[in-house]
Amino acid sequence: MNFRKILSIFLSMFICFAISAQEADKDRIEKLIEEIEDLREELDELKESVAENDKACKQYIANEKDKNAQSSETEKSKEKKGEGKVILLSFVNFNYQSLAGETKVGFGLDRTYMGYEYKFNNGIRVKAVIDFGKPSTIDDYNYLAYIKNAFVGWTRKGFTINGGMIQTTQSALQEKIWAKRYIMMVFHDQYKFGSSADLGLSMEYKFTDWVKADAIVVNGEGYKKLQKNKGLLYGLGFTFNPTKDLYLRVYADLNNSGLSGESNIYGYSALAAYKSEKFTLSGEFNMMQNYKNVKDHNLLGCSVYGSAKAHKLINVYARYDYITSNDKWNIDNDKQMVIAGFEIIPCKYVKLSPNFRMEIPRADGSNKYMGYLSCYFGL
Repeated sequence: MNFRKILSIFLSMFICFAISAQEADKDRIEKLIEEIEDLREELDELKESVAENDKACKQYIANEKDKNAQSSETEKSKEKKGEGKVILLSFVNFNYQSLAGETKVGFGLDRTYMGYEYKFNNGIRVKAVIDFGKPSTIDDYNYLAYIKNAFVGWTRKGFTINGGMIQTTQSALQEKIWAKRYIMMVFHDQYKFGSSADLGLSMEYKFTDWVKADAIVVNGEGYKKLQKNKGLLYGLGFTFNPTKDLYLRVYADLNNSGLSGESNIYGYSALAAYKSEKFTLSGEFNMMQNYKNVKDHNLLGCSVYGSAKAHKLINVYARYDYITSNDKWNIDNDKQMVIAGFEIIPCKYVKLSPNFRMEIPRADGSNKYMGYLSCYFGL
């Protein structure tokens, strides 16, 4: 076999291999093109899916924003609305009294309060209360209605101001600590050292967590009388709360007569009290100069009281009052008062208190003994 034949064979084989390789590459390229087309279709589908998901996410975020906005508006609406409560209190008792061999038994309706209080969340509150009471100058079978409270108040950053027929500040803390007005009023009210409410203006400022001051300017004649004198009552007090349960307070006021020939009335009081969840112990001193605008007709007295929790529904308590006048000008009303009893609280709307009382007069005479079942009903 010659060289030319061999060469032609090799050339033929090379050409066949080249043609085969070209056809194989063409097939491979066609497959790659098909695969690219498939990938392009999948990519388009993925883009559509991402776009749909993005749209859904945006819609979800928008819905959540709307919900949050509506919730915020609802909260703001609630804040604007505030809250109110109905005031309905009634103090009833059954009593037995014995004085110098004479006894008296009967039921008594001491007080009924009806009203409404509304507190806005911007610090403003309004309160109106009618007091159905029994005045001492009218027969016991008659009752009169008085406007006890009718005022607007505002509180902001430790500052409080009230205007209208307001609660006076002299014994507000004593009321809170004694917390048994349905049994007996605090010393200030019980012995007419002033009124628990009057027409005027009061202010309070809290300097720190344990020091606050209060000032008051009112008619000085109480909520049962229209003002007939020209003068006003000016009062100033300081309350100290060095620990959570300890209270110290001093107070003084001037009731200006405004009439010639009548003396101004001066009032002073001091209180020290400890009030915790388990027990309360308090002592207060009160003094009034020129009682009913009569010069040198002075009254002074003290009240000591305490209570302890005997059971989750039962409290026991005792109180001692002493009131006297200088030069015995008021000797018929000068006396000592002792009261002791226990308080049953089946629910927050009802309180029952069997209690025993004894009056010891300064003047010659017999002691007065009394047994009471005092009842509180309220909302």
